[in-house]
Amino acid sequence: HVRFFWQVLEEFSPAQRRLFLTFIWGRNRLPLTERDWGDQSMKVHTLETRKPNDHLPVAHTCFFSIEWPQYKSLEIAKAKLLYAITNCRGIDADNTQEARANAIAAWI
Repeated sequence: HVRFFWQVLEEFSPAQRRLFLTFIWGRNRLPLTERDWGDQSMKVHTLETRKPNDHLPVAHTCFFSIEWPQYKSLEIAKAKLLYAITNCRGIDADNTQEARANAIAAWI
């Protein structure tokens, strides 16, 4: 499933990649130098749920990380990530309806 994540990012345009960075990190550009990175590195975690295709990926901007559901196809993975990066603009919006639904569904 993580392979789908990387395939989707490879297919993205530069504009979509900037939206992705804003979604996952709250910035639209990467640091210029190795030193500017500090200890930061992107992390991909599995969003555990019984119905992964029903969930959007969840970003944690403070930690430069993403919870990635185990989507069943590349097409679903791309559609979900495109939706998330273009429509989920709130940073640290853990108290949104979608975030609460994801949290509840993860336990079902």
